[in-house]
Amino acid sequence: MAKGNIKRKVIAGGLTVCFLLGTLIVFGQSLQTITDKKDILIGEQIKLKVKASFKPELFRIGNWLIIPDSILHFEIVEKSKIDTVEFKDNSKIVEQTITLTSFDSGRWVFPRLGVNFDSLKDDTTLNVFTDSFYVNVSYSPADTTDQLRDIKPIIKVSVADYFWYYVLGGGILLLLAIFLLYGYFKKKKQLQTAMPVSGLSPFDEAMEELKKLSQFNLNEATEIKMFHIQLSDVFRNYLSRKQNSNLLSETTGDLLINLKSKNIQQEDISKLATALRCTDAVKFAKYLPSSSESDDCCNKVKETIVLNERQTKNNKQ
Repeated sequence: MAKGNIKRKVIAGGLTVCFLLGTLIVFGQSLQTITDKKDILIGEQIKLKVKASFKPELFRIGNWLIIPDSILHFEIVEKSKIDTVEFKDNSKIVEQTITLTSFDSGRWVFPRLGVNFDSLKDDTTLNVFTDSFYVNVSYSPADTTDQLRDIKPIIKVSVADYFWYYVLGGGILLLLAIFLLYGYFKKKKQLQTAMPVSGLSPFDEAMEELKKLSQFNLNEATEIKMFHIQLSDVFRNYLSRKQNSNLLSETTGDLLINLKSKNIQQEDISKLATALRCTDAVKFAKYLPSSSESDDCCNKVKETIVLNERQTKNNKQ
């Protein structure tokens, strides 16, 4: 009796194997479903891997994993990219991992997912489905020990104190302001001390210096340049002493604005502007005026100094 049962089981097993082999030969494809867990807590995730194996000379995939827009009791969290692997025996495996979860407690069935294999021998399409499976979704197990739990101690919260950072930042800003002010007043003092000191009055000194300009040879380029440099310095030094302010570094435009504020007539300012701009052209643009033009510049500077002196006396009276 036992021997008969064993014989029948061997025959049945052989028939089953033959059937499976026949299926692989006829269809040349298979679909496998793998899950990492089937019992989860609410919100916990499940990894579902679907793997299809087929012969590319017999089939091609028409539609891969037809997933409905919504699945009752389940939510699709993520779908990985589709990976394809080819082997030397001319077989191909396509697989994809789907991450899903559930927020409904209970025992639910995750439905089958379809894959369409199109035959390359004819126009037929083979629809193959993954296995459906149950998922048990539950809450965290309740604590049945009935043990009392100690109250957690008060956690000390560290409060950042930025007081010293503010003090340091304020100190740095104060030092920077002191440094800038020191540089400003030092430079101002240097400019003031750089002014030439003479025992003559500003007017007399200017007239003496203008007389010395007649010693230059206005037919040589080097002496023409020195003539106009000293002519500009004579006027700037005169105006600086008259106003008790260092104007040696002022631009020509600043000097003209300064004279305009002293009620000098516009016509006289225009004459001076012509002379000073000529000296600027000689100093900075290598312009070489004629001797008569240089003499004219000297006369215009002299006239302006005399006019300014007269205006100053009138204002005092």
